[in-house]
Amino acid sequence: MNVDELYGLLWDFARQRVVTVSAKCGLLQKLAEGTFLPVEMSESLGLDAQATGKMVRALCALGLAEAEDERFRMHPDLQPHFQPGQNDLTPFVEHAHGLYDRWGANLEEWVRTGQHRRNKRTGAQLKKFGQGMVASASLMAHQVLLAQDNFRGVRRVLDLGGGIGGYAMAFSRALEDLAVTVVDIPEVAEIGRQGIAGTGLQDRIEFLGGDYHEVALGSGYDLVLLANVLHIDKPDKAEALVRRAADTLNPGGRVCVVDFAIDDQKRSNVMGALFAINMRNFGDTHSEPEIRGWMQAAGIGSIQRFDLPPAHWLIAGQLTST
Repeated sequence: MNVDELYGLLWDFARQRVVTVSAKCGLLQKLAEGTFLPVEMSESLGLDAQATGKMVRALCALGLAEAEDERFRMHPDLQPHFQPGQNDLTPFVEHAHGLYDRWGANLEEWVRTGQHRRNKRTGAQLKKFGQGMVASASLMAHQVLLAQDNFRGVRRVLDLGGGIGGYAMAFSRALEDLAVTVVDIPEVAEIGRQGIAGTGLQDRIEFLGGDYHEVALGSGYDLVLLANVLHIDKPDKAEALVRRAADTLNPGGRVCVVDFAIDDQKRSNVMGALFAINMRNFGDTHSEPEIRGWMQAAGIGSIQRFDLPPAHWLIAGQLTST
């Protein structure tokens, strides 16, 4: 990296804020509806006209929007992801906005003292976080299904730390004969139950409230999903969770880990290294050799890795011993 590249890197905070504030103010959603003049958008959304013009032109410079004379629209590849529906990324972008606030407030304190503040989320914050994860999961679930042969032979899935059911809903919509048990803390599990009520999925998705390290999980599952869960813990607890997952499986059942990818030395993969900082002292971004080792110790073999763009991987294997 040269000094010019460093200078550009220091402005990444501005890129992130322009995108996230645009979502919170409705600009991204408006651009996904059609082609508009900036003044039309500001009047429709109740925003300042001059500020809207500058924000929209910046979105165009960043590649999120396209210009046609003085009118703007969302880039076609992004348009479906800012319209209402299961693929709407708006909640996830808003989650990123709050995440940056927490980073900015606590990062220096953590570096200086090793201490970090973890404020308990309110019910409303848990719901908003869950909605953000649903949007992300709906995109990733399709890639997981493709990598796992569309869950051939899988009838019962255990989703540990599955939030309000993002993966469970995506899997169940794709596969009509699938039953999914989602385990998360009681408050989140209740939000999940409310979210699927009346959707037709409530008979196939069960929410179990409790700590997935301690609550009775049962047995007889064909596949256990650990999606964005292992990074919450340090290696010893992450290994124990992989072992718990393996203990619930039918013979030949699978364990599937979806998480941020990182290189073995944890110093070359940008997203993986940054996310390790996000987990502060309580968790980490775990390497492929670490995850493979935990799986093998739990009796999981035939382990394969599948890269899931832009920053994740799927590491999956089958139970070979009981």
